[in-house]
Amino acid sequence: MSEQKKSYMQQLDEWVEANIIAVLTRHDGEPEREVTREVLGQIKGGIRQKMLESYRNGQQASARPARRVQ
Repeated sequence: MSEQKKSYMQQLDEWVEANIIAVLTRHDGEPEREVTREVLGQIKGGIRQKMLESYRNGQQASARPARRVQ
């Protein structure tokens, strides 16, 4: 069985769950993690990294020649 490719928004939702929600609330039976400046810095850094990745992907996509419509 082949796995369907996930949409960008599905991938983003999974990323947010893994990198933001899971950081704020542990899913391993541990008590909730205290939200410190360090934790917020990690979250902000992760968001910036994901946005930069998305920006670069958009730049690469726009660098491709446009398909001619006939």
